[in-house]
Amino acid sequence: MTKSKSRALCTDPVWLGRADCKHCGIRHMMLFSGLQDSDLDHILEPIDNLRYSQKCVLYNQGHKDNKLYSIRRGIIKLVQTQADGSQRIVRVLGAGAITGLEALLGNPYRHSAIVLETIDACRITAATLEHLEAEKPWLNEKVMAHWEQHLSAADRWISEVSSGSVRSRTLKLLHFLVELNGGQGDTVHFFSHEDMASMLGTSRETFSRIIAELKDEGVISGTPDSRIFRISAGS
Repeated sequence: MTKSKSRALCTDPVWLGRADCKHCGIRHMMLFSGLQDSDLDHILEPIDNLRYSQKCVLYNQGHKDNKLYSIRRGIIKLVQTQADGSQRIVRVLGAGAITGLEALLGNPYRHSAIVLETIDACRITAATLEHLEAEKPWLNEKVMAHWEQHLSAADRWISEVSSGSVRSRTLKLLHFLVELNGGQGDTVHFFSHEDMASMLGTSRETFSRIIAELKDEGVISGTPDSRIFRISAGS
């Protein structure tokens, strides 16, 4: 499949090889953190390590597949399409998160997972995880913990990013994105204004106006041609 600038979305990952859990820099955050390297030697299907570029689709809403994804680096957005065709970003996920857990239940994916910032991910089949869980029952607890993290993230998204004035929601979103990038310092990486507005459930024009006001007030600062902004203390 060829790629072109006119192609809005792609589904072509770059295969980096078999997952190398032994040398994973964030293994402590990942699903298989408690496994020994030998535990992965005899699995029925390999765990693939892949890189997906910006705008690539991991899976589409309503599609049924047997794969889930453990994110090592980068950020994805979960997009929900409504009956009228409108779309809303309902969550963003970063390093250490697992997406596509519906595959474990044989259910269709509830959202479309699209790459916001190039990701490095491990692709795992449901059969592989079920095989490992049969041998390592404690692994089921880790899977349940990831379900709980998804639920907590959804609750927080609803309470903080989906309620209140657009200004307050914008500030909460900016702090959320700082945390998503590891909570280092007070800088935040902006995505497109369309994506940011979709996260907030508002228009691109309204989001742009709020950001302009926050810049004028000194709440955030950054060069006009950059998507990296600094949030002032106490904002």
